[in-house]
Amino acid sequence: MSGTLIGDIQRRRALILLFLVSLFNYGDRNMIGVLVPSIKADLQLSDTEIGFITGLAFSVFYALMGIPIARLADRFSRRGVVSIALAVWSAMTVACGLAQNFAQLALARVMVGVGEAGATPPSHAIIADIFPKARRAFALSVYALGSPMGVIIAYMGGAWLAQEYGWRVTLFVFGLPGIAIAIIVFLFLPEPLRGHSDAVAGDAPLVPVRVTETLKILMSRPAFRHNAIASGLFAFLWFGLMSWAPSFFTRTHNMSIGQVGAWLSLALGVSQFLGVWIGGVLGDRLARKDVRWYAWLCGIVMVASTPFYFLVFLTPLPLLAIGALFFPILIAIMQSGPQHWITQAVAGPRMRTTATALYLLIVNLISGFGAQTIGILSDVLKDRFGVNSLGVALLGVAVVFSLWSAVHFFLIARTLKDDIATS
Repeated sequence: MSGTLIGDIQRRRALILLFLVSLFNYGDRNMIGVLVPSIKADLQLSDTEIGFITGLAFSVFYALMGIPIARLADRFSRRGVVSIALAVWSAMTVACGLAQNFAQLALARVMVGVGEAGATPPSHAIIADIFPKARRAFALSVYALGSPMGVIIAYMGGAWLAQEYGWRVTLFVFGLPGIAIAIIVFLFLPEPLRGHSDAVAGDAPLVPVRVTETLKILMSRPAFRHNAIASGLFAFLWFGLMSWAPSFFTRTHNMSIGQVGAWLSLALGVSQFLGVWIGGVLGDRLARKDVRWYAWLCGIVMVASTPFYFLVFLTPLPLLAIGALFFPILIAIMQSGPQHWITQAVAGPRMRTTATALYLLIVNLISGFGAQTIGILSDVLKDRFGVNSLGVALLGVAVVFSLWSAVHFFLIARTLKDDIATS
């Protein structure tokens, strides 16, 4: 597969463009949640239909399409895959705004999931081939900053647009610019030689491995397995928390949804932004002494974040609870850049895109049960704890899954050097 050698200017340009891809990825993904009340009233949908549109319609196809799309990126132009994916999910975001019934909206959401499945795997692979190992975690962290920025824009900007102009116009405003960005990405994003930053650049030695062989190789590496499991356990907690935090504050603290949206967008968005940035910089600095610090750092921050959840879910003061939530998210999310670095490092240049897709498949399959589990626990505990049952369920999941995730992160360090050497 053809590619070019990359200089510093091209590195910066590539990182800016991929950050924009990430920003639109998470902005469009989270936008639908802000618009649920308006969509439900306008299209007269049931809660079951809304649940399918916001959940399964997106997540199942997002998870399942990741690997086949990644295989295309491993064999053909990753730049082309990223730009086409961005154009598809942006166009389908616009299509969501045109939907007149449940079936049309569900189909559009399915295609949003299919499109977004083509964003992260090839983007991570491009970053890994553009940036040397010493700067890779930082670069992956910059890409990951698209998540908190996308959440902030979706919650704050989307809520305002929906209130002023309606949910359809909001989806148009968020979807149409993505199509323009897709064209810019196709024209200006560098396509590096595979292995460019690993001192093995060249076409012949890096013929993509067959998918069955790729999966077998990756799953035989303990560092990859533990990293995917650890990240999935954290995502179980994370997506469960994101799904139920608004209900917790409205139910337990009697806050209005407007107050909750405003405060949570700031607390969660800013904490993610700072945590991802700090984690990338700190991980790269510590790993100069020993590459295993990428794994150790992930385990340490998961343990360190745990005590704060007791304050979040047990204090009777609503603003203190929201303020306290800032800290475990800030600390725990510091593992974002380092754990993505681990995935890329143990995969090697031939399998990076597929490795990311397999990693995301495992993570999404685990995390998909987070919100459901918390809901079941809340119902089971209701007779004993009453209105506080949701908080108790959230606290239990937060503590257990933070520490469980930490165990797997620490286990990565046992084989990380050997797995990188054989990649």
